[in-house]
Amino acid sequence: MKALAYLLFLAGVLIAVLAGFTLFAAITDFGQRGCPGAAQCSDAVSVMVLSGCALVAAAVMMFAGVVFVRR
Repeated sequence: MKALAYLLFLAGVLIAVLAGFTLFAAITDFGQRGCPGAAQCSDAVSVMVLSGCALVAAAVMMFAGVVFVRR
């Protein structure tokens, strides 16, 4: 059970790192474009929203890993 908990925590950390880099790239792209039109901004905003959801999911995975390790 502890090995699965450590694996869950590690997966959460890896997802958080990937989502963080993706979120940073989307924020940078959003800032550099200046949003001349709604169609160009929607891509960056969509990526930011999905990256935020991935960060929340990663936080839940890490919390679950910590809870399972402490059991």
